[in-house]
Amino acid sequence: MYIPDAKRAEQRNLLIAIGLTSTIMGVEFLGGFLSNSLALTSDAWHMFADLTALILCYMAGRVSIRPPTWNKTYGYHRVEILSALLNGGTLMLVAAFIFYEALKRVFTVEEVHGASMLAVAAVGFAANLVSMTVMSRRMLSLNVKAAFLHVFSDTLSSIGVIAGAVIIHYTGFFIVDSIIGVGIGLTIMYGSGKMLRTVVNILLEGAPSHIDPKRIVERLMEVDGVLGVHDIHVWSITSYVHVLSAHLVVRGQAMKDTNGLLNKMKTILQEEFGISHSTLQLEKEGYREVGQVCSF
Repeated sequence: MYIPDAKRAEQRNLLIAIGLTSTIMGVEFLGGFLSNSLALTSDAWHMFADLTALILCYMAGRVSIRPPTWNKTYGYHRVEILSALLNGGTLMLVAAFIFYEALKRVFTVEEVHGASMLAVAAVGFAANLVSMTVMSRRMLSLNVKAAFLHVFSDTLSSIGVIAGAVIIHYTGFFIVDSIIGVGIGLTIMYGSGKMLRTVVNILLEGAPSHIDPKRIVERLMEVDGVLGVHDIHVWSITSYVHVLSAHLVVRGQAMKDTNGLLNKMKTILQEEFGISHSTLQLEKEGYREVGQVCSF
């Protein structure tokens, strides 16, 4: 199977990020156990979720570049969406576990070793910065950009853990560990919630949030010769591949140059709405359609 050089570089950078994330995740789990820090353990679970996201991203990237087949006519782009769905569910479970542990510690405050917590969190922060730098060199697909945002959010979490370690070390205010743990959990839940809403919308074949079907109808109606637009459907195969199908009622005179008319409308859809694949059925004025007509 041929893989473009740019895609190979993207996949190679993902493997480097996977190696760094898995190593630091193990260090943070050990450091969280030794320092008795929920914030550090929470950040390790966050890194586990990020590691899962990176691995799924890598696997989805490998599969999604496969060409279409007779029984997969759109190709394998939806694999990225299934990957995001599984990743989002994992993130929600991680957030729930963090909330559970934080709630327990609110009622039973435990001593946390701030110095150990700070040392391990600083190493994690440095590793996250390296991963971000490596991944930012090549981000072709939105799938990889989403993984980059995961690592970026983990970097922010590491900053929170470092701040908590400093406060604990100098004040002995141990409950701040639970507070930071909850903050990390909320960050995970917010990000995964946004991602899951997008995933569900794609699986329901809803219109992409940045594309207004009503505006498309208005724009196509501005094309000379077009009298009406109906049976319009807009959906996404994956987060960056948008598709449209529509029926257009056209004046008889305009039907003499169907090639020019089609190319004009396809150009509008591509350049103004980012719709890369469109199927347009031209119907001569007075045509009576057989079958069910979709209307809103």
